[in-house]
Amino acid sequence: QRGLEPDIITYSALISACETSGRLSEVRALLFEAYSRGCFSNLRSVRGALDLHELSVPVARMAVRSALDERLGRKSEEGQFRGSWSASKGDFVIITGRGKHSEDGDAVLRPAMLALVKDE
Repeated sequence: QRGLEPDIITYSALISACETSGRLSEVRALLFEAYSRGCFSNLRSVRGALDLHELSVPVARMAVRSALDERLGRKSEEGQFRGSWSASKGDFVIITGRGKHSEDGDAVLRPAMLALVKDE
């Protein structure tokens, strides 16, 4: 029997909808589920830096929140990322890219991540 499996587009849409409605615990659970299924495989730690290339803003926001929680020792019921950033010492670096993959070529992740860090 064949069934439909959610893909990166499905998870991105679900994460965006849940974030918009303020359901952050569900966003976190969806992110970890998607990550464990191989979606968002480009989300990775590179020498202690969190690489957000090609992620949507809602997915990137939750990835940053989750990585910060791990670095601060906050436990999550949903789990942790492989290659956890919690073991990293020193600065926490977020790689956002220049916006080459954005619709109009302008960076959208950098301003969104700056606002996230400033607001939280």
